[in-house]
Amino acid sequence: MPWPPNSPDLNPMEHIWDVMERWHRAQTPPCLNISTLRDRCLDIWYNMSPVVYQKLVASMPRQVAAVLMVKEGATRY
Repeated sequence: MPWPPNSPDLNPMEHIWDVMERWHRAQTPPCLNISTLRDRCLDIWYNMSPVVYQKLVASMPRQVAAVLMVKEGATRY
């Protein structure tokens, strides 16, 4: 079966990074140095609700179907 070798649509970690980025951008004040950024990212990572992961797992069948439907083109994911 032909399959996109590096499809971000099928990479669950890409979706986790997206959630983390949105949470990071919503926080103030902005990070002034790499140490603060690292600490904030770790805080977001360790405090992410299990519901986020559950929703991601539940969405995977829809994501696979969407990728197959567009035959390796762009999807909404």
